[in-house]
Amino acid sequence: MFFVDQDVEKESDGEPMPKIVDPDEKRREILDAAIRTFAKHGMRGTSLARVAKAAGMGKSSLYHYFETREELFSALANEILRHEADLFRSLAAQEGTPRHRLRTLVDGITALFDDWAAAGPILIDFLGEPKGKKRLARTLDAAREAIAEIVRDGQRAGEFRRGAPDAMATILLACIDGLFLQELVQPGSTEGAARGRLLRDLLEQGVLAPPADEG
Repeated sequence: MFFVDQDVEKESDGEPMPKIVDPDEKRREILDAAIRTFAKHGMRGTSLARVAKAAGMGKSSLYHYFETREELFSALANEILRHEADLFRSLAAQEGTPRHRLRTLVDGITALFDDWAAAGPILIDFLGEPKGKKRLARTLDAAREAIAEIVRDGQRAGEFRRGAPDAMATILLACIDGLFLQELVQPGSTEGAARGRLLRDLLEQGVLAPPADEG
């Protein structure tokens, strides 16, 4: 579905020409501009006018998609959380042994720390919203379940140690989230731990089954 934007272009003869836009694509452009603006100015310092300027569009055109700053902020936070949950699920569903899948998930998530740094302040602000905590909890549940599924598969294959998969997944997720929080507060502080083999090795040692002669 397409519609005519209120922003117009001019033909060669100077007459205004309506600009046809794809609303889904335009909405993505707005959200991309919004994450930069909210990350820089915070919830209090961000206005629809600022977002519209960052998106290269008029404020009146922005109203086609979001009527208030709060509506835009909520949509942005929900989009970030939806993407995070989908990422955990897709990484956990990769082919290979459970050990390989765990490595793939850890590498895939920590590789995005720099990109997620812009989203961190937004999610912190979102926690203060009426539905923010419940919405964030759903994403954590999805991430935890994705990890727990790897753990269950690893236990069935005899690769991972016995124990409650959900509890083990909670600890693994806490390690990843804890590193992200450190990176958010102190950019660059997790470079050696999160971007190399150390994090993978430590997490693996925590879940791998002990050798047969130690069982």
